[in-house]
Amino acid sequence: MNKLDNKLQKIFIDASPMSEVRLTGIPHFTAELVSALDKHKDNGMKFNIVLLIAFDKRKMIQRWNYENVQIRSIPIPGRLLNLIWKYRLLPPIDIFFGKGTYLFPNYKNWPLYKSKSLTYIHDLGYIRYPQFVQPKNLKFLQNGMKIWTKRSDLILTGSENAKMEISKLLKIRMNKIVRIYHGVEHETYCKKSIDEINAAKNKYNIKGEYIITIGSFEPRKNLIRLVEAYQQLPEKIRDTYSLCLVGGGGWLNEEIFAMINEAQDRGYNIVRPNNYVEDDDLPALISGAVLLVHPALYEGFGLPPLQAMACGTAVAVSNNTSLPEVVGDAGILFNELDSKDISVKINKVLSDKILRLRMIESGISQAMKFSWNKSANQLLEHIYNKDES
Repeated sequence: MNKLDNKLQKIFIDASPMSEVRLTGIPHFTAELVSALDKHKDNGMKFNIVLLIAFDKRKMIQRWNYENVQIRSIPIPGRLLNLIWKYRLLPPIDIFFGKGTYLFPNYKNWPLYKSKSLTYIHDLGYIRYPQFVQPKNLKFLQNGMKIWTKRSDLILTGSENAKMEISKLLKIRMNKIVRIYHGVEHETYCKKSIDEINAAKNKYNIKGEYIITIGSFEPRKNLIRLVEAYQQLPEKIRDTYSLCLVGGGGWLNEEIFAMINEAQDRGYNIVRPNNYVEDDDLPALISGAVLLVHPALYEGFGLPPLQAMACGTAVAVSNNTSLPEVVGDAGILFNELDSKDISVKINKVLSDKILRLRMIESGISQAMKFSWNKSANQLLEHIYNKDES
């Protein structure tokens, strides 16, 4: 790790999301954004990156081996730090670490004294679909959002749809909200070889051709309607293509697990890998799929369809929130509330090879519009502007 120049603009990042053992959603987003900043041409020339983490979580951050990023430990264990923060006893954090721009990637932020505060609000699902949020997390968001937005100089979010919702539902002026699209790592998410695909399929016991969906097993991901839609496909299609469900355990998932088990007992070819699917295996599994279906009821961005397009896999997604922004003209859109429509659109793609080839070509072009380097550049533009204002 290079020694950092204290005279440069410092960007402090709350690294707590990156301390999770398994990276999904926001932790994955945070790690990718930090990686892009670490590799950025201006790192060490115009700015320095400093990751802030509770001392007992430091090892979880060191696993990335960033070259141009400093890690500073907060001399309080993570659980105690969360309690101090929860009861609003945490003093301005920049008193201890110095003046700069503080970036908070996961909704909540810390009090500051003389520094700039940038906070990511990824979506407002807790307002739109409170019944799908864990009660503890729902209360946490409801109680804290007004405070976090008030002490932020800028609110950052991943789509135009999320920006509009944040302004409307939280009553925040539009010029305080910045849309920064998420990216995709094109060196990682690209079409994989047959050997790589077969190795990943064998590892997770996936046989033959398959449709894939990726996401936590939670109500917002709308997997119940996807399983219903799969069962409505023509028998010939079902015999040819299995439905592969990849994702973590999630919450409020008893109904979907029961439905999957029942469908499997009735002979439907639905596959759920027993082992946790490692991040390194996702590009190959996506590349091997004939179609990625993303039936979510609500998204702040929607990374799996972008990853799929980058891998040369056709995508079909819900016609809501940010998803049409992400897939552009490359994806097939369906009514996420209508399992019949989902089934019809899936069948349309699977039955028409020429259509799939057009979708794949358009998808690769669409995916090229997104990169973590672009995300980092846009973030830095706003940091520099705020610093100069």
